[in-house]
Order: sequence, then structure tokens, then C-alpha cells
Amino acid sequence: MRLEPICDMQLSYQGGFSLVKPYGGEEGSGYGQGNGRAEGPRLSGSVQWANHPRRRSDGRMLPNAGGLVTTQDGAKVTFLMQGRTVFGANAKGESVGGQNIVMWFVEGVIAGLGAIRFRVFECVNELIAES
Repeated sequence: MRLEPICDMQLSYQGGFSLVKPYGGEEGSGYGQGNGRAEGPRLSGSVQWANHPRRRSDGRMLPNAGGLVTTQDGAKVTFLMQGRTVFGANAKGESVGGQNIVMWFVEGVIAGLGAIRFRVFECVNELIAES
């Protein structure tokens, strides 16, 4: 399998992140929004995004984020991001998270009632079976 780089994305929450655990355990729902930058060979621009993850009872977070990349020439590309975050501690004892994330990039155009065109970008270029 060969992966083709699209961009590096640096995101940060603006105004913090809220986690609501209504049942007294670890399970709950979160919300945060922010901005950032995408820089790469195929996509670069400013990013606006929001995350509404679910937190499982074992403490793992299931990111459910989406947003918009606006390129310097004004093109707008939406993205969706889902996956799993597992938290642990680094050598200094600080809390860190490792993530397994899947991202989809879609640029869509609505041209009249019922006519929608999408441009889909792939991260995986090809799959080669080893012999």
C-alpha cells in the first residue's frame, strides 16, 4: 500500500473543549471548535472545524469532527474526520493521546435543484499485493 500525502493539518481548539458526563461514569459527549492550517503538496489553506466526540466508558474518545479548508485562491473544501483516541502518559508524566483517524475531503457544488457534483480526494493511492 502506498499513501500519497495531501497535507499536514495543524488544528487547535479556540475557547476550550467541554466534556459532559451525565451518568457519573466515564461515558459522555464532548464539544469543541477551533481553527488551524493545512499545508501540503495538494491542499493548503486556513481551517475552521468543530468536534463532537463520544467518550466511551473505558475513557477512549471517538472523534467526530468536520470543517472547512479555505485555500488562498478562495476555493472551499470540506472535510470529515472520525476515529479513536487512546490516552496515556509520556515520559514526563504528561497526558498525551494517540489517534487512529480517517479523513475524507470533499468539494461539492450544487448547480440547481437536485444537481450536486462532488470532487473526492483520496489518501490511499494504490494497494499492491505482495507475492
